[in-house]
Amino acid sequence: MAEQKPYLTGRTYIFKINRGKDLQEALADFCHDNQIKCGIINGIGLLENATISYYDQAKKKHEKIVIAEELEILSLMGNVSIMDNRSHIFANLTLAKKSGEVVGGHLTLGTKVFVAEIYIQELVGEPKVRKQDKATKLNLWI
Repeated sequence: MAEQKPYLTGRTYIFKINRGKDLQEALADFCHDNQIKCGIINGIGLLENATISYYDQAKKKHEKIVIAEELEILSLMGNVSIMDNRSHIFANLTLAKKSGEVVGGHLTLGTKVFVAEIYIQELVGEPKVRKQDKATKLNLWI
């Protein structure tokens, strides 16, 4: 295992994402605009619809799941790192349907916000960088 260095907490952001925005894109743009290169993301809110994915380990690819209904974000958790020289969001969602059924997966483009309240804690130190891992085909920290 590579040597691990501690991180210090930097700036803390608490903000709202407005209706109609793509959740993944809005988070990535916020981090890019505020030069957040490493951090922790948490959030709650409501979605008009969601596009999430599940990683099929045998196929080594993400399988898209489109949920075309209103949802509540029970938990949004993830991190900020660097990929392709830009702030990159890696996050998972736990969502509740109107029926009370709970679903979850990896946040992908295509998730439309009704309203979301987001907390980002910047971490100060050597930024984590993501590159594709040959064995898993996942974009992992190097």
